[in-house]
Amino acid sequence: SSKKLRMMKLLSLVILIGAVRAWIAPIGLQRRKVTKSMRTIQVKMSTTVSKPNVVTPKRAPGSPDKKTKGGGGGGKKHQLLLFDDPVNTREYVSKVLCTKIGLAEAEAYEVMMTAHTSSCAVVGIYTLERAEFYLKVMKDAGLVAAIKPVDDSSS
Repeated sequence: SSKKLRMMKLLSLVILIGAVRAWIAPIGLQRRKVTKSMRTIQVKMSTTVSKPNVVTPKRAPGSPDKKTKGGGGGGKKHQLLLFDDPVNTREYVSKVLCTKIGLAEAEAYEVMMTAHTSSCAVVGIYTLERAEFYLKVMKDAGLVAAIKPVDDSSS
């Protein structure tokens, strides 16, 4: 009887651990590696992020603002906002902005550092459809993001 009770406790503990892992994985903690002895957890992180050495080309007079990105046509414009979060590394955020949103390394670094220091940064200004698409891409990558309509009264 006590042997059955111990087995039931062990089984419930195993189920609980599986549930916790399934709950934590989407948050981004799956990047941690547990050693064989399961006594120490090693986290793979870089200690410093340096600004890329990229020369930004000068824009011709009358060229569009660098934060306004197209998608053709009119329609109300929306800001794509990135918020700082304690889970994702700065390198990962920059990588997502480069690979998924299409920002240059220097732009991605600037946006990431603004979000890191000010808690929020504007990734760009897009049409509603494109902003919603990028919002989904960023959220799927684990970033905290939102869209906000651009206030036309300031122009």
